[in-house]
Amino acid sequence: MGAPSSRAVALGAAFLLLLVALPSAFLYLTSSAAPAASRAALLNLKPFSARCPPAAAPPLRVFMYDLPPRFHVAMMAANGPNATAGLFPAWPPSAGGIRRQHSVEYWMMASLQDWGGGGGAGSGRREAVRVRDPDAAEAFFVPFFSSLSFNVHGRNMTDPDTEADRLLQVELMEILWKSKYWQRSAGRDHVIPMHHPNAFRFLRNMVNASILIVADFGRYTKELASLRKDVVAPYVHVVGSFVDDDAPDPFEARHTLLFFRGRTVRKDEGKIRAKLAKILKGKDGVRFENSFATGDGIKISTEGMRSSKFCLHPAGDTPSSCRLFDAILKKL
Repeated sequence: MGAPSSRAVALGAAFLLLLVALPSAFLYLTSSAAPAASRAALLNLKPFSARCPPAAAPPLRVFMYDLPPRFHVAMMAANGPNATAGLFPAWPPSAGGIRRQHSVEYWMMASLQDWGGGGGAGSGRREAVRVRDPDAAEAFFVPFFSSLSFNVHGRNMTDPDTEADRLLQVELMEILWKSKYWQRSAGRDHVIPMHHPNAFRFLRNMVNASILIVADFGRYTKELASLRKDVVAPYVHVVGSFVDDDAPDPFEARHTLLFFRGRTVRKDEGKIRAKLAKILKGKDGVRFENSFATGDGIKISTEGMRSSKFCLHPAGDTPSSCRLFDAILKKL
C-alpha cells in the first residue's frame, strides 16, 4: 500500500477533531430524559465550543448517505421508543454495556443531523457540517451501525441470527457500489464506523480503502486498517464522572492501592489478566475480581475505581479496553 494522499490525511484529521467533540455531546445528551432528541437536547456543543477558539480552517463538508433506518436507528427500536418514528432518537439508557461503549457510530450520525438554519446547529463553530449536495462534499459518511448490528444480531459468532448482520453488509455494499461517488474514489473519501473488533466482519475487506473508525488495530490486517488512513476513536465510557472528589488529599483518601473488576478469563487472549490474577491474589491493598458487565457489576466497579489510587486496565481479547476511559472519568 502506498503512502496516503494529503487529502486522506486531512480527512482523517478532520474526523479526529469531530471525535474529540463527541464526549462533550455524549455527556450533554445522556443527561436528558427525553425519548427523542430536539435541537436543544442534541448536539448542543456550545459549552465545548466556548472553551475553544474558532478553527482557522472552514468546517469539513460531509455528505451522509440516506440509508434506510434498518441500517442504523431501527436496531435501537427494541431498546427505546421513537427509533423509527421520524425523529432521531436519544440513546436509550437501557442500552448499556458493550452496546454503549462501541456507540461512536451513533454519536457521529447524531452530530450530522440537520436542525434547520443552513448547515445545522452551530455550523459556524463545528469541525464538520452536513451538506445535501454530494458534489459539494469533501467526505462521505456511511451511517451503518456495524457495531450495534453485530451485538443485536446473534449472541455469538456462530449464532444463525448473525445472517441478518451479513445481509445488511451485502445490501450496503450494493448501495455503495452503485454510487458514482464511491466509484470515483473507490471509497477512499468514505468514512465507515467499525468500532467493535467484530463489526463488518463478513465484508470488511471490501472497504479497506475507506477511512475506518476503529477502537484499535488488534483484529485487522495491515491491508485493512492502519494509522496512515484510519481514526482511532475512544470507547464511550459506561459510567459518569466522579464530581464529589473534594477531599483535602484525594490520593490518600483512597484506601485501595490497585483495583480491577472484569473478565479474568477470556475466550481468546487475556494472558496478561490471567497472570496478574495469580500474582496479585491475596495481596494487601489489591482488589482483582472477576465479574460481568451487568448493572450491578458496573455499579460495584464504579465504587471500586473511586476508592482506588490506581485502576488497572489490562488487555483482554483486544489491545484496548473501555475500562481505561472509565478510569479517567472516575479521576476527573
